[in-house]
Amino acid sequence: MKFKQAFQYQLKRGLSLLGWTYLCVLIAVTIVPLLITTLMGRISTIQVSDFLPSGILEFAILLFLIFYSVLPYDGFQFMIQNGVGRKTYFYARTLTTCVLALFGCIVSVIYNFAISPFNSEALSNDLFGMREMYAHFFSNALVGNMVSFIVWVLFTICMAASWTLAGSILSLFDRRIQVALVIGVPIVFFIAATVVSGLNVDGPVRMTWIGNIVYWIAGENKATDLGTYNPFQPLFAGVVYALVVFGGSYFFNLKLKTPR
Repeated sequence: MKFKQAFQYQLKRGLSLLGWTYLCVLIAVTIVPLLITTLMGRISTIQVSDFLPSGILEFAILLFLIFYSVLPYDGFQFMIQNGVGRKTYFYARTLTTCVLALFGCIVSVIYNFAISPFNSEALSNDLFGMREMYAHFFSNALVGNMVSFIVWVLFTICMAASWTLAGSILSLFDRRIQVALVIGVPIVFFIAATVVSGLNVDGPVRMTWIGNIVYWIAGENKATDLGTYNPFQPLFAGVVYALVVFGGSYFFNLKLKTPR
């Protein structure tokens, strides 16, 4: 089984899982609220727009990629048993992740345009605010919207890359240590954040070097209005981040073992 076949297998499986994710979202935003309002005797008060929330598919693709990316063993043993090497498996899975991210973002844009007649906030709040930040950087509205979309896709891929790295690291430990890390690390961060928030720190975070880096990555410069942020800064930072993190995932991916 060569790279093409490995990619096709991963993509088919990924699209199937994404389809089930969208089905769950459909049930969550239509059938469940409809049943609840019916049981409460308020069926006559609902409108079509109540079942067409904006931003729901953007959230869905992010949530899907988190669970999809953090499970590097999904399909790994099947590939190894069919003669696919670890490198080929990693490349096929990484490309699949990027394609799924692009596909999910396209679907979310189509959805937002489709519901815009019923939800006036669908287009203004889509892409997690990317259009609101970058759409007016260019004089051409079409170019501005396209670049905003590319930034959103890259952001989604970066999120997937982060969880791919986390899953690759977790896969090196046995089940008990994995559970301990999954439970313990968030608790440690929560406690640390609570302690830091209670410290008497002079000046807002924005004035620190961390804040300066975050705002630079976002494309905000001095005297920059919202909507005219520089999109090339997050594009550059996102590409570098994705390459570095996927590179780290590649290193740990070569250490995957089968059987587990």
